[in-house]
Amino acid sequence: MDNGKSPASVHSSSAKSPVYSFVAPSRSVKRPRPVKSCLECRKRKLRCDRASPCAQCQKAQRQCRYAAEGEVVSLSDGSDAETPERTVKRNRAAASQDSNHRDTSTSSNYAAVLEEHANRLERLEHQLLSRTSSIAESSSAPAQRPAASSLTIRGLTVKGGLRTRFFGQMSTRVLVNLFDEAKDFMFARNKSSDIREMFMNIQKIHKALQDEHRKATAPITVFVDSMTPIQKRMADVLPSRAVCDALLDVYLHGSETIYRVLHIPTFMRQYNQYWEGQTQPDAFLPQLLSILCVGYRYVGAGKGQYPDREGIHIPTASSLVRTWLDSLRGKQLVEFSTLQAEILQLMAQRMINPQNQESWTHLGLIVRMAMTMGFHRDPSEFAQKISPFWAEQRRKLWYTILELDVHMSMQCNLPCCIREGDFTCQPPRNLNDEDIHPGTEQLPPSKPIDQDTDSRVQVFAASTLSMRFRIVDIINRTDTLQDYSQVLELGNELERVFEDVRYIVPPTHSNDMHEVRRRWMTRVVLDMNCRRPLLALYRPFALSDTDVPQQIVTGYLRSSMILLCYLDELDPQSPDYHHIWHMHQLVLKQEILQAAFSVCYYMKQSTHGSVSPTSSNVKSESAEESCTIASESSIMLSLPRLKSVVQKVLDTMNQRIREIGTDLRDIVSLTVVFNTSQGGTPEQKREAIKAGLQAILDAGMQAIHTNQENIASMPIMPCSVPVQMNTMQPSSGFVNPMQPFMAGPDTPSTVCVFPQPAIEEASLMSQVSDEFAAMWDTEFWNPLLQSGLP
Repeated sequence: MDNGKSPASVHSSSAKSPVYSFVAPSRSVKRPRPVKSCLECRKRKLRCDRASPCAQCQKAQRQCRYAAEGEVVSLSDGSDAETPERTVKRNRAAASQDSNHRDTSTSSNYAAVLEEHANRLERLEHQLLSRTSSIAESSSAPAQRPAASSLTIRGLTVKGGLRTRFFGQMSTRVLVNLFDEAKDFMFARNKSSDIREMFMNIQKIHKALQDEHRKATAPITVFVDSMTPIQKRMADVLPSRAVCDALLDVYLHGSETIYRVLHIPTFMRQYNQYWEGQTQPDAFLPQLLSILCVGYRYVGAGKGQYPDREGIHIPTASSLVRTWLDSLRGKQLVEFSTLQAEILQLMAQRMINPQNQESWTHLGLIVRMAMTMGFHRDPSEFAQKISPFWAEQRRKLWYTILELDVHMSMQCNLPCCIREGDFTCQPPRNLNDEDIHPGTEQLPPSKPIDQDTDSRVQVFAASTLSMRFRIVDIINRTDTLQDYSQVLELGNELERVFEDVRYIVPPTHSNDMHEVRRRWMTRVVLDMNCRRPLLALYRPFALSDTDVPQQIVTGYLRSSMILLCYLDELDPQSPDYHHIWHMHQLVLKQEILQAAFSVCYYMKQSTHGSVSPTSSNVKSESAEESCTIASESSIMLSLPRLKSVVQKVLDTMNQRIREIGTDLRDIVSLTVVFNTSQGGTPEQKREAIKAGLQAILDAGMQAIHTNQENIASMPIMPCSVPVQMNTMQPSSGFVNPMQPFMAGPDTPSTVCVFPQPAIEEASLMSQVSDEFAAMWDTEFWNPLLQSGLP
């Protein structure tokens, strides 16, 4: 304020103007209002129903407390009441209600300012003391942390003390820990001879299918090991033009929706020119081969696993593309087309390699490759160097990488390679590819989201990326959560997204089956894109033994059933139903398996718990009651409906028992879990399990073309190095200690029930067998095949 004038001049001028130029004495003083909301709702700015306890605190499992009469409370500037002692803020005149008697002299104004500062310091001191006391009070109260046991959300296999592999909440080996009775049955030492014989025969089928899959996923050596130039070898494995046309069309309609990699008109021009004999860029053939691999796997079961003239051999084509990518050097590594080829090769490799962790690791390299090319920054920051057309292509490709990152991170239960805030790239516009071309000088405005375009699915998915990033962050730090508020908030946001999907792509009844299928696929892709994160968000809490808000329990069961019932909207008699059924099973295999286990958990709890239904907004007293309320909240969630849906899943898995990615150990586990979760006497459960195992045996023998007599004479492979399953437990004390995953309570740390004469054969098998499969085999099959000897 020192502007070179004397104090006298300041005093004289202040008689005409306030001391501070921002003081507005004409504004009225806010009158105090009575405190009515509870302290928690006022602090979080929520609507409070003023009950005791209020509904908001009930849902979030918080302690509901109201301010006592005369208590001074100031939780935030946006609270719905002011304290009586509170003076006006800095941008208001320091005035009392009796303004007629206020001294307007300069000295009194100056004194009022000093007095206001003193009052503010006193209020701050009072607030700090009150908050300190409230914190001490809350710390003395019992903690209400969401207690999700690490036994049911993560695990670690340890082989030889050095080889380790982490498993998240979507793994079967973790899901089965929810079912003690099923584990006791599978790993009991006193199995009857008929049950043990069935397990032995299933293991023989499993080994035979593993060998078949190993051979089917091996590339053809005459192409891979040849000294011919790589471009010539890639051209040699291309099928005919007619086959390529069909597979390209399948890819464009099945994958180039949420994962936008190509500018379709540009690629189709290059594609037509290639068949006319014109030379194309080096990256064209690698891109085309990967596209054909994805398209061929979408066509039907078993496609692309064996050499044939009607398609493409996926292992060989994918291996050739990988060889070409690994040969690039220098400037070739930062080409836009190279990044496209990397993403397409990753998608093609996932068609025959179900190991999500390998894909997650490879995607990390792609993310860093894209960042070194500046894809994480919005192209508008470099407008003088990047044309509008290529700027839009960069945005599409970057958001494809983000989608893959979020999806694979959730499947592996591992953190995202990219965090929210690490990029400034804006989402692409809702435009058709034909609307823009390389000569475009200015992008047209984005079309409304309810208007169908080539980019609509990706644009809509991009609008939900922020909340999905937050979900991945939460499920990787569930041990640090203090209450359910973040989980419920994100769950409510996703539920609103589902309403938007139903509004944008409503169900339609038309005689045009092609249009019905197209709209159904669009709706399912949009719904599935957010249904997966919701299931991953609710999973640690909905399937725990602790009390959780009913919203989580019911929401998780409902979402699991919706995912399992996507195909119910289609007519099984329609000509292309089998193709859609295959794509549904291929894309959602892991989610379907998790949802089936989850439904079994609700069946088990509802069968064991005998309670009367209560209102859904009332906090449940037990896991059994919560699951019963959830199953009684809708006809779709009734127990008979749950049983029929899981049985359909088992039948489907048996039909696809020969398909790459189908694991007999998953089917065995789900069969035992399903039949022990339905209730009944021990004998009834045993007979139901036997019937389920016999169905697996029948499907397996048909897959490997054998019969009951021949399978009895097949040898059993000796066991490999023992594997131990450890937990990944936090240090907090509310988590129960964990037992080894696939070992019964009486199982020794090293079990080998097989005879030893075939050591040479076992040594050969150990060289060619997959390490992951060997770890799972030893841990799974050995306890199942134990004899009753002590």
